[in-house]
Amino acid sequence: MQKQLKKFLPRETIGIVFILIISMVSKVLGSWFPLAGSLLFAIILGMILRNAINLPNSWDPGIQFTLKKLLKVAIVCLGVGLSLLEIMKIGQSALWIIFISVTAGISVTYAVGRILGINTRLSLLIGIGTSICGATAISAVKGIIGAKENETAYALSTIVFFNIIAFIFYPIIGHLLGFSQHEFGIWAGTAVHDTSSAVAVGYSYGDISGEVATTVKLARTLFLIPVMFLLPFMLRDEASTGAVSFKKAFPWFIILFLGVSILHTIGVIPVFVEETLNSLSKFMIIMVMAAVGLGVRIKDLSKLGFKPLLTGLIASVTCAVISLLFIL
Repeated sequence: MQKQLKKFLPRETIGIVFILIISMVSKVLGSWFPLAGSLLFAIILGMILRNAINLPNSWDPGIQFTLKKLLKVAIVCLGVGLSLLEIMKIGQSALWIIFISVTAGISVTYAVGRILGINTRLSLLIGIGTSICGATAISAVKGIIGAKENETAYALSTIVFFNIIAFIFYPIIGHLLGFSQHEFGIWAGTAVHDTSSAVAVGYSYGDISGEVATTVKLARTLFLIPVMFLLPFMLRDEASTGAVSFKKAFPWFIILFLGVSILHTIGVIPVFVEETLNSLSKFMIIMVMAAVGLGVRIKDLSKLGFKPLLTGLIASVTCAVISLLFIL
């Protein structure tokens, strides 16, 4: 029966259905315990299930689809409720924070890596992933710097680990410092690594915070393009492929995000459509966080050793502190 179903259904189906179930349970738990929230339950349930149960490999395509494709759809849908003028205002106010945070994050991580004896490729992967847009940035630059598969896996695991730490502690710190939703959104957007986690951390603090974090994070993602351009010149003495595909790496979904925000700004989208897509996008973000949890293998993290984790910690703290200094 299962083999017959596979002939008619996409290979991502079973993984997506599993994530849907986790997300619906998380949404119910979040309504019961609003201080924790649906997003936190989604990532925790995903982690527990991944590490407590031997999940079939056939579920992985659905998990990866949710992380890579569904996240982009969710972000585009979020643009339906945002004014283009507000997006430009938020992006402009955070531009210098993003620039300094990205520059300092990569530089400090590179220097710490040299001090700890970590090779240049791994240091750059961790620094670029931490400072710009997590897994997306790592995937985009790994070919440019000639990174090996184990180095890429190490960097990705480090990013995932600190994304989870940020998701738990950023809202707590935000409340302790008395941040407004706008201030917290800028902090989450400029300091949290992966796009999925930055958006989720923002929405865990409030709807306005989530919208600001999304906008700032997308502006930060665009910094990947100049970094990709500069890397080959920075690594002339290192092993690298030198192959740069800007067309492939460019986050085209940002154009769609801006496009639907223009439609919202000129008032051509019916209110009920905006409300439906907004609610749908928030549920899709819950699904993405469940997929993030399902991607955490504690055994893999334990194999990293302390040096990559220490490097990632210093990179994370650097980005977080620099952003805080501009906001406070």
